[in-house]
Amino acid sequence: MWHVREAKLSKDRWRCRTIGDHSFADSSVVDGPIDTGDSFVYGYSDVDTGGHSILHINPALLPGTPPIWFVVLPERKQPSPAISLVAFITEDHAPGKVISDPEFFSMAVDTTQQVGAIRWWIETGIVDQIFVAEQWRRKHVGRALLASAQCYQVHNGWTPRLSSNGRRTAMGQQYAEASLFPDRFAPLETLSPPMDPPSKG
Repeated sequence: MWHVREAKLSKDRWRCRTIGDHSFADSSVVDGPIDTGDSFVYGYSDVDTGGHSILHINPALLPGTPPIWFVVLPERKQPSPAISLVAFITEDHAPGKVISDPEFFSMAVDTTQQVGAIRWWIETGIVDQIFVAEQWRRKHVGRALLASAQCYQVHNGWTPRLSSNGRRTAMGQQYAEASLFPDRFAPLETLSPPMDPPSKG
């Protein structure tokens, strides 16, 4: 999987396509335009007329995944800056649209309506956490979160490769064992506790 940067956009962002073939090494970023013929397109990133980032993942890659949009939560004050994408499926925004936290708080959407979230470190591309709400599991939401985060990294000109260190939950390990890109997952060293909130009782 490699990426084509097709045009420079506002705020140091890029219009990009993510391609699945062996023309370039995994996670390579190539400046276009490039004719990729009939190669499989994993997704693309762009900016809409309102200046919001748009992350489109090919539905053929994740059949049955709900049409999610995102709230981005940057953590710039960390010793190593991190960022999160929190996913929702309401009809308030177009699928793939990324809005800011202040924009979200002006909406009549509650945080309990989220279907999932992913958090990672910008500089290294190491994914720290992935969460999918229980009712949305086994619908490819976790894969959609990873694909969208990867797209967002390249869209912003950051480290193009997302990966996992040796710390994962049991569900995260199951995903790693079934991944199309097993070399992006370091051998398991620490089994983390589940991310589900504790049951009330």
